[in-house]
Amino acid sequence: MRFHRTRKLIVSVFILSLLPLCAWWRAEAQLSLSLSQQAYAVLRQNCFGCHGAAKTSELDLRTAEGVSAGGENGKVLVPGDAQASRLFIFVTHQEKPTMPPGKKLSDADIETLRKWITAGASLESFAPAVAEAPKAENLPEYKFSAAERGFWAFQAPKRTAPPRAALASWNHNPIDAFLFAAMRAKGVKPSPKADRRTLIRRAYLDVTGLPPAPEEVTAFVNDKAPDAYEKLIDRLLASPHYGERWARHWLDLVRYADSGGFEFDVDRPEGWRYRDYVVKAFNEDKPYDQFIKEQLAGDEYAPESPNADDAIIATGFLRLGPEGGGGGERGRQDALDDIITTSSLTFMGMTVGCARCHDHKFDPIRQTDFYRIQAVFAPTRPASHPLVKPDVVAAHAAETQRIEAQQKPLRKAKDDLEAPYLKILVEEAVSRLPDYMQTAWRTPEDKRTPGQRLNVQQIRKTLEDDTLSQKLTEKDIVARMSAEDKNKHQDLNAQIKTLDRQKPKPYPTARAIGENGPKPAPTYFLHRGNFDSKGPAVMPGVLSVVSQFDFPVPPANAKSSFRRRGFAEWLTNKQNPLTARVMVNRLWQHHFGEGLVRTPSNFGKMGELPSHPELLDWLAIAFRDGGMRDEGGRMNKTTEQTLHPSSLIPHPSWSIKAMHRLIMTSQAYQMASDNVAANVALDPENRLFWRMPRMRLEAEAIRDAMLAVAGNLDRTLGGPCVYPYIDPKLFQSSTKRTWPGKPDDDPATWRRSLYVYSKRSIRYPLFETFDQPNLINSCERRNRSTIAPQALLMMNNNFVLVEAQKFAERLRKESGADVARQIMRGYQLALGRAPSEFERAKTIAFMRENPNGLAEFCQALFNLNEFVYRQ
Repeated sequence: MRFHRTRKLIVSVFILSLLPLCAWWRAEAQLSLSLSQQAYAVLRQNCFGCHGAAKTSELDLRTAEGVSAGGENGKVLVPGDAQASRLFIFVTHQEKPTMPPGKKLSDADIETLRKWITAGASLESFAPAVAEAPKAENLPEYKFSAAERGFWAFQAPKRTAPPRAALASWNHNPIDAFLFAAMRAKGVKPSPKADRRTLIRRAYLDVTGLPPAPEEVTAFVNDKAPDAYEKLIDRLLASPHYGERWARHWLDLVRYADSGGFEFDVDRPEGWRYRDYVVKAFNEDKPYDQFIKEQLAGDEYAPESPNADDAIIATGFLRLGPEGGGGGERGRQDALDDIITTSSLTFMGMTVGCARCHDHKFDPIRQTDFYRIQAVFAPTRPASHPLVKPDVVAAHAAETQRIEAQQKPLRKAKDDLEAPYLKILVEEAVSRLPDYMQTAWRTPEDKRTPGQRLNVQQIRKTLEDDTLSQKLTEKDIVARMSAEDKNKHQDLNAQIKTLDRQKPKPYPTARAIGENGPKPAPTYFLHRGNFDSKGPAVMPGVLSVVSQFDFPVPPANAKSSFRRRGFAEWLTNKQNPLTARVMVNRLWQHHFGEGLVRTPSNFGKMGELPSHPELLDWLAIAFRDGGMRDEGGRMNKTTEQTLHPSSLIPHPSWSIKAMHRLIMTSQAYQMASDNVAANVALDPENRLFWRMPRMRLEAEAIRDAMLAVAGNLDRTLGGPCVYPYIDPKLFQSSTKRTWPGKPDDDPATWRRSLYVYSKRSIRYPLFETFDQPNLINSCERRNRSTIAPQALLMMNNNFVLVEAQKFAERLRKESGADVARQIMRGYQLALGRAPSEFERAKTIAFMRENPNGLAEFCQALFNLNEFVYRQ
């Protein structure tokens, strides 16, 4: 025990000895002698991703030689004159291209760079020249076996004529014909048709994510027209809320979030524009091939697009991944890995990310494929796309520059006023350091011993990562000033802030992707995935087991390499066997609870085989080719002979809404959810789709349903996010991790859950409890857990209690004081049906015995399985 106390005391004394050093480092880093190190840290954190090993525009900011030489457009530094240095001009956004792309450095970082350049731009802390790239070597060449190429997912979909079903009602839709044949072969019979109340509720929840109003249910139940159901489906698909519902499924796949994640979880104020793009794309039934092309290469299609802004906003897909986990070449490699992994899972249903360090262990995906695909995305850089005209951008820059010019002498006067007091604080901090630390620190770098260099390295690392480095602040400096200097300092600050308020407000922008030109820097094969083990340069490529592809040559006026455009063309080419299959399987999954392939993002060997391969292929071809008509609108005779009569209804190629309609008008979709004992014995997992499975609603749909039946759902589409209340005890607040939540009874929070801010490090409790994805990885299907915290939340969460009160107020308003009418209206609103006589009698007795019975009855409805499950 004595030893442990002694050791603890020694550690405490050492930490205490570092506290003044932390303060000292903050001050010393602002002095000319240490500005080189501080500037290097700023550039390393923000610039090395493009201007490091990638040498974008031939500029390498990692080395003294690289900084001095500049890039392909000339020198970037004029020592002693920040305003003449192109590096400073670009980081202050005075001229284009603004740097870093897509964001602006903090004022503190800009000020560090200004001081560094003004002091002479010392390069003493920059590294020596980077070693030359490794000598050329040949990439390993692989041949694929017949078995590898013959795997089902890599074969072109085969057009099979739908079989004829014995049941006449199952012979009108090709989906039913395929399913019925499979059921009959196993001795299974399809379930009976669901009643109309169940059907309309099922359709509403699937298509819009909202329950139907009682009046809509009654109208549908009483509609005797033979096409009443088909009209209902068309009406729902035309609803603007369809896009909101299906955008949520897509955002799970692309790991959408409104913040960057990791320690500081920096917000993305403009991130919601990509979310709105997805909603709009689904509502407009944007062809799926165009949807893919815009997300991967919208900037390369924009010049020929009727809506260039939408196309460029779509490239925000490539910037949805987490940020802030580390800079430099390692951070860049991790970011590219994330893009490749997410893109391959989403569009191909392939785990290409597993081939980063070695050939895929199970699928014929070579490591060379990974780096050839990386070469497609490696030239990209973040871009902030203005959503205003160029003249507005120019006027904004000119006015900002004019005001900053007025601030420049004021900032210099402020620095001069602070300097002598800052020097005193620094000297005091240094004097409190242990002697060996002072000696190591003050010894010139070229004369330090190995031990001293290690000490300095450890001290710098500790101080750069430690929030205690913020201890020495402007407040500390002002506290040392004389009364006269304090007044001067206060006046200078006031003048600077007055000018800050005169700066023009930011114009709207979108997070997007761009490139630096048509000739990208080389991409290298990395042995074992290690960025320090470069192999030969690689050219852009695709999944070679599927096919080869000749990438397009960028046109003469191109601003990018056109590699991403080529990759998108390969994905959407009719010869690609994966893209259409993967997407129709996802649509099927969200309607039936499970896909025809139950591993929707893994069509490889470790995934499941399709339960109905002929049906999957038939759907993929129908989705890809549309109504099977030629360019003149004539039916191809060969095709016509192989298709089921109901498939001859013309529809556009790559139409997602057409596939919804085809699926939802099938007999299979309209089946009841009840178990049939004989079928359960033969197919307990319902792999033959002999009944419609019950599915618990997602967290967002549960919240939306409560708002809808309570009558206070704000159905406004699009726009910035909202912040419902989260108890501050549930998250650790800091300058970059906050949640400006509003009370649950604030109408500003009553929007659909799609618009709730998705912060990676601060999760909304209701969403997290009901299996919201982690917002980090692509999520192809959500968990459907049943756990005690879900029941506890639905009983005790303040949002649920508020909505129960709002629901009760609605019932009083619409049904008066009549308890029986209140109960009837409550059941109709929440469940789409009338209560049974047993339910009615028990509820009346309960409400009459409890003073708050109506609100508690409403909360009980929220807690019913029937409310949170789609039948």
